[in-house]
Amino acid sequence: MQVAQIVRQDFSLKIGSTSETIEVSTTAPLLSTDSATVGQVITNKQLTELPINGRGFYRLASLTPGAALLPPTGNSLAIRPEVVNGNVISGIRGSATSFLLDGNDVSEQHQGGTFIQTSIDALQEFSVQQSPYSAEYNRGGAFFNATVKSGTNRFHGGLFEFLRNEKLDARNFFSPTRAILKRNQFGASLGGPLFIPKFYSGRDRTFFFVNYEGQRLRNGLVVNMIVPSDAQRSGNFGSKTIRDPQTGLPFTSNTIPTNRLSSQALAIQQYIPRQNTSSGTFAAVPSQAIDFDQYIVRLDHQVTAKNRLFARWVYVTNHEVDPNNAPALGTANLTSIGQDIAAGLITNFGSTMVNEIRSHFLPSHVRLQAFLQGPDFNAKFGVTGLSETLRDGKSSFPDYSFSGYSSIQGSTFDQRPKSQDRKAWEISDNFTILKGKQSIKMGTLVRYYQWLGYDSQIYAGSFGFSGSASGDAYADFLLGLPNTGSRAFPAINFGGRVWSKQFYVQDDVRLGRLTLNLGLRYEYTPWLDGYKGQVGTFDPSQSRPIIVSGDGTAPDLTAQPAAPTAYQFFGQYIQTTAQAKLPKNATYTDKTQFGPRIGLAYSLDNKTVIRGGFGMFYEPEGTSGRVNLNTLPFRLSETVAQTQYSVNPRTLADYYQGSKLGSTTANPTLSPTRLYLNMGTNIHYSLNIQRQFSNHDVLEIGYVGNRGVHLNGTNDINIPAPTTGTASVQSRRPYQPWGNITYNTQDVTNHYDSLQTKYEHRFHGGFSLLTAYTYSKTLQYNQASALGGNSAYEYALAAYDVPHNLAMSGQYELPFGRGRKMLGNANGFVDSFIGGWQVQGIVILRSGTPFTPVVSGDVAKTGVGSQRPNLNPAGGSTSFKKSLTKWFDTSRYVVAPTGTYGNVRANTQRSDMFRQYDASIFKNFALPGESILSFRAEFFNVSNTTSFAAPNATIDATAGGQVSSTAVNPRSIQLALKYRF
Repeated sequence: MQVAQIVRQDFSLKIGSTSETIEVSTTAPLLSTDSATVGQVITNKQLTELPINGRGFYRLASLTPGAALLPPTGNSLAIRPEVVNGNVISGIRGSATSFLLDGNDVSEQHQGGTFIQTSIDALQEFSVQQSPYSAEYNRGGAFFNATVKSGTNRFHGGLFEFLRNEKLDARNFFSPTRAILKRNQFGASLGGPLFIPKFYSGRDRTFFFVNYEGQRLRNGLVVNMIVPSDAQRSGNFGSKTIRDPQTGLPFTSNTIPTNRLSSQALAIQQYIPRQNTSSGTFAAVPSQAIDFDQYIVRLDHQVTAKNRLFARWVYVTNHEVDPNNAPALGTANLTSIGQDIAAGLITNFGSTMVNEIRSHFLPSHVRLQAFLQGPDFNAKFGVTGLSETLRDGKSSFPDYSFSGYSSIQGSTFDQRPKSQDRKAWEISDNFTILKGKQSIKMGTLVRYYQWLGYDSQIYAGSFGFSGSASGDAYADFLLGLPNTGSRAFPAINFGGRVWSKQFYVQDDVRLGRLTLNLGLRYEYTPWLDGYKGQVGTFDPSQSRPIIVSGDGTAPDLTAQPAAPTAYQFFGQYIQTTAQAKLPKNATYTDKTQFGPRIGLAYSLDNKTVIRGGFGMFYEPEGTSGRVNLNTLPFRLSETVAQTQYSVNPRTLADYYQGSKLGSTTANPTLSPTRLYLNMGTNIHYSLNIQRQFSNHDVLEIGYVGNRGVHLNGTNDINIPAPTTGTASVQSRRPYQPWGNITYNTQDVTNHYDSLQTKYEHRFHGGFSLLTAYTYSKTLQYNQASALGGNSAYEYALAAYDVPHNLAMSGQYELPFGRGRKMLGNANGFVDSFIGGWQVQGIVILRSGTPFTPVVSGDVAKTGVGSQRPNLNPAGGSTSFKKSLTKWFDTSRYVVAPTGTYGNVRANTQRSDMFRQYDASIFKNFALPGESILSFRAEFFNVSNTTSFAAPNATIDATAGGQVSSTAVNPRSIQLALKYRF
């Protein structure tokens, strides 16, 4: 039986003669006759033998129908759990995909993913479940369900070393040299009966399994930045028209006079790399270091004939040293630790009742350093207005963004330095009764989750340049004329916590050829409480519109260093939830989280099954929204838009024009929660048919759909109306004195429809094959401020839409050598050369992901970034041919008239097709004692096929349409030795 599989195997035993034997096979059935769940089991043989780049088991999900491994979202550093949240499974966003280990939920609730990326050699097997219609399952309804190996009465284990070096690899398409790569992955495992000489023998009773895996990686990162030319750095923009913001007329020869160049910009420019390629980019391959160590210990103990106990501990440490894309900014140190401590007891009550109680504790922490942390660079550059936001008198390198050019980022991009401490505790109880044709299961789960962190917000400052002043973003920079500026006080601990209680009952009824799966789950999960009351809502109808958590008449002003100052100047606008008679966490609990589950499996005959189902699942709230330090007086932050360029503009030297952040002239930004929110819901439905052709071959084809409603998103409400006039953005905002106001909401909807097919040949005769094809469409409905401000919504392709997705994987043992079809009687010497060879392969071909054309400037004059263009009424170029310098025809689009928004919809262009070809070849040497030594050579992107990432989408930028990176790494070869006993 496979992990998470529900099967019925009908058989009868008759009294036979003494010459007859009865053999019980351990092969799992091919047909799912008792469950409507849609999914795929990845066996131990596939786990340990298929070529997996990086040895992350989650990567094999891409071999299953409906699953696509896309780039991770959110903060996806290699040492953070979010690095594995890119698996989109049947329309379920990767951040909502769950990870189960030994029945325990080890998912991270912040932005998805997991710290517990268990070693391949420690896993027995895992399954990808995209519509598990049993009421036992919670969260979004897409799961990785894995089990750790356990000990047996025989000692078993192994040693391994995987080695990669750039000497064996190809060069990245955009890199002038071969990137550095030195990766060593090594480890060992051992399992068996617990044995203490002269004290205890655990044979038939107590078993252990231990595993260690480590990695030492030095990896060259391919940097290909769009940067200004030497002429542009000096103010000469050649044939591109550069306007003088003071007169509106072009500069002579499109060259900015030397006396007009900003001294602050020239000082900052020393940190911006110069072009070093013929294509006008800066290319480099700096080295990144990533080290990790993972330890796993598992114990299984048969307490009595009716009671079995297990305990398991996973401990992971990570250390990363990241180089900045701009070499002058140096490196940053990053560390994290994650662990999971689990225990469970299974008790049999007779032959028809089983109770299982499980509990686990999941703590972790992350520490992230900024680039050039310590010095006050703003003071060095002569940039004022940021002295009051220093952290203990220290700062780091600021952030600068340029439309059409690559950004320079030191701190604000990730609000570093920062820290996060997360912990979850769960206890669950499941009771199963077998009664005639029914299998009844019921249970409860109690979960506590807490996320606390501190960060530095925008303490070093951030400036954006759009080209609105002169016609080119870098020219605006040289003139010292930002389009936007942001600043904020740094923060100490903030975050949230919540207790959740969940209950379910499941009844699987067998009625001859028909099996019904009927279940209901109820989840009572309130919205997160803010740590020290740091959560609030905004009600513009009240004289004190900011309503923050609190029992008294004032919020907890000890929660943040900024709070006393902010309350001094803005306290007149603030009241507590007690005063407003609202829930303490500022959001009413959604008490309607009922999750009905219905499934059916009908056997037309003993080789054909029709299956269908319906189920509702609820996504738990993440901590990157409502409780992520979002409102006054705890966060004092502002983003100020440029007022005007011609007279007394805001400049780099004095962008805030003497106004302190802690003053009544500041315009703080707010990100409040809504008072009424529904928990994110995913509604799954499917109908498919399975047909078994032999004892080893099965075909499955069907429809799989999912509709997500009340998913987390954001709503802007304080964007001014477009204008052709000169009045500042801030002066025109509907709600004063506030800057941007962005509600954390639950109003995103998505819709996924797919045709999914799968053909599987289970390993037999030395060969296995798994082929999956998915044809799908994913649409999303959400607010689109860049299309029309506060009231603009659109229904468009989702950013993770992948219409075509083909995945094939297989294993083949060459038929030569002892015990094989050819030369089966070869002697040991001959067999050592010709026997034991096997080959494996993975092919993945899928559509590229969509992207949205945008314009560089604030055309509507509303302070909204990444505004849309219009379609060109004259059409595009008749001679256009797709190339790396022009991936899409930018002439099809035109910048909208001043004071208006463009109308091009989201995700109307698509990046290059994704192509992955991986292969491996093994030579297994049989050794005494049933042990095997295996030599492996693995080839990732064996054909060195280049798949390009999305291009620069800014249609009016010099580099608009230009591709500068790849979606698949170049060919890499890995060698390995593995010993198993």
